[in-house]
Amino acid sequence: MIQLWRQFSWVIPIMALVTAALVMAVFVWKNRKGKEDARWADLIPVLFTLISIGGIFLITLSPLVPGVALEGNTNFRPFDNLRLNLVYRTHLDIPIRNLLANIVLFIPFGFFYSWWIRNRKWRLIKTTLAGSLLSVTVEVIQYLVPLGRSTDIDDWMMNTSGSLLGGLLFLLFIIVFKFYRRRNENKS
Repeated sequence: MIQLWRQFSWVIPIMALVTAALVMAVFVWKNRKGKEDARWADLIPVLFTLISIGGIFLITLSPLVPGVALEGNTNFRPFDNLRLNLVYRTHLDIPIRNLLANIVLFIPFGFFYSWWIRNRKWRLIKTTLAGSLLSVTVEVIQYLVPLGRSTDIDDWMMNTSGSLLGGLLFLLFIIVFKFYRRRNENKS
């Protein structure tokens, strides 16, 4: 975790600036003439979905060595890179961290995108497909642009799993929220 913090600590100020800019844009949008009926609650999931996409792009599309164009590796065989890391590494912490980082990176996107979707039908499938498309976009850019990053089908599978998990967490959040709201209404 400390290594991740050292490598990506520069992302936090950028994300703070992006968040502030988006909040200001929403404030201007909310206060323009003829939009008195606009609700803040409708913009929150859009705002956080865009922030999570920005964070994903900042983390996955930053060059490994700044200022140097490096070609990355490619892996199009499912579970091949993961298997190699698990079998030939003396310590399991590196492949486990890589696996978990790819999943955790897409959980916020899955959660907020599920919140953004108003139609409940197919919400989880739409969220998973959107996360999969976002991950494919990242992997294609990593393949085409010399960032020193690897294009790996295992990353795509883990990122898609993270989107699915984020969508499931949102559905769990809705169930818990409705339960507590009903419980509080019954007490009144």
